Amino acid sequence: MAKQFRVQVVSVEALVWSGESEMVVARTTEGELAVLAGHAPLLGQLKEPSRVRIKVNGGDEIGFDVAGGFLSVSNDDVTVLAETAHPAQGEDPAAVAARGTATAEAH
Repeated sequence: MAKQFRVQVVSVEALVWSGESEMVVARTTEGELAVLAGHAPLLGQLKEPSRVRIKVNGGDEIGFDVAGGFLSVSNDDVTVLAETAHPAQGEDPAAVAARGTATAEAH
């Protein structure tokens, strides 16, 4: 079993989710990154729109669609501070946005 660490997903309005995780995957303006326990501290600006994926105990994965905000990693604690965050539904919003941009450029 991978070492776990605390994760919080917070929107402007409320704490959306809090729990233990084995890995967090987020897309920042610098690219996609995965965070495991013991990761070096960092602060990254979340790409807009995007999906944050959280791997919890047992290999299950939960996702949150986020708009705006930051990913903060310190010690064994990760906080996603987003303007909006809600449980993921359907396709990754970044993939939808990329397709829309490619379609617009083709015309």
